[in-house]
Amino acid sequence: MKTVMIIIDGLGDEPIDELGGKTPLEAAFIPNIQYIASRGQIGRITTTFPGFPIESMVCIMGLLGYEPEQFYPSGRASFEAMAKGIPLHPDDLVLRCNIITVDTGKQVLADFTAGLIRDSDARALVSQINLPHENWELYPGQSYRNILIIRNARIDVGTLKCREPHMNIGKPVQENLPSSQDPHAQKLAKEIAAFLLDTQRQIANMELPSGCKANMLWVWSPSRKPVWPSFFERTGKRAAFVGGLDFLHGIAMAAKIHFDVIPGATGYTDTNYQAKAEYTLRYLKDYDFVLTHINATDEEAHQHNYRGKLEAIEKVDHHIVGPVLRELVKHYGTDFRIVVCGDHMTRCSDGKHTDTPVPFALLGSLEGNARGNQFSEMECAKYAPVPSLTFLQETIWSNSSTPQ
Repeated sequence: MKTVMIIIDGLGDEPIDELGGKTPLEAAFIPNIQYIASRGQIGRITTTFPGFPIESMVCIMGLLGYEPEQFYPSGRASFEAMAKGIPLHPDDLVLRCNIITVDTGKQVLADFTAGLIRDSDARALVSQINLPHENWELYPGQSYRNILIIRNARIDVGTLKCREPHMNIGKPVQENLPSSQDPHAQKLAKEIAAFLLDTQRQIANMELPSGCKANMLWVWSPSRKPVWPSFFERTGKRAAFVGGLDFLHGIAMAAKIHFDVIPGATGYTDTNYQAKAEYTLRYLKDYDFVLTHINATDEEAHQHNYRGKLEAIEKVDHHIVGPVLRELVKHYGTDFRIVVCGDHMTRCSDGKHTDTPVPFALLGSLEGNARGNQFSEMECAKYAPVPSLTFLQETIWSNSSTPQ
């Protein structure tokens, strides 16, 4: 049986006055997703875990059945490093290093993406940064996303507190720099904080393109090298992944899930939706399970752009869900499962992730819901949430009923 899981990052929101009191999901024209909901099952999934960050890596780990308590490496940066082919050792400290914008007068975080800085500008900036020690390494990534590695750090990464920039917009820089209560990690935390503050001076002295909003580096998501059992070992399913972000490629590598670097898959609103659909269908020929991830909705919500989030949801429905659903029906009849869901909610009002259970629509498993469902936060909230760790095995694969 073929299974496709389409994750719309940040799906779910709160009512917005400018949309007539509707959420972006409720206001979006999504006939293909509504087809799945009306003929299948809707509900909610609890994707967050107490004590762990509310972020895509933790949530998607859970959806794949990997317990954060056992497999979370304290952050996503190590997965991004793996995706870039950067060798890691057990004692290395790996950090996500954002290029950000700070209000230099007020010294508060203003934009965690530096205006969605272009890849070429980001690489030029990163190449000019002076690091304080020889065992520090800075690698360029995608746009504002970069990697800082401190070799042989020999600290418990769980004792190093690094605040996510996207969750602290408008807050003071000084109060949110890395810190630690552990004596072994305090010295390193202070060195990292001093380095970050110094990047304001370094970047101010660089010749950057006109209009570039970057003026500081910011680290978060401290992590170490992950060691996971394969997805096949845990589920018996051959799996493939479709997406454009490095940390998700790293998850795929850790779980030994097949993926390709897809041309035009950027992780932003300009991503190549058609290519993601094409690769999803291509993988279905050889794999039992395909996870397709779209990040544009989350990016738009972080920018408080409810119109952009709504339009991204519509693009997913038109360019990905529709073609994939039609091909599944054409080639596999009723012997398939397709589920559309979020990984976490991202509110457009403040750009923050929340621990609200995410909505899902599933075709191919009808038990528990009547026909005629509508896919929205309000309708899905009528059902008790199911835990992400068991969602694939117990909600999708254990139910043999199929649509009539």
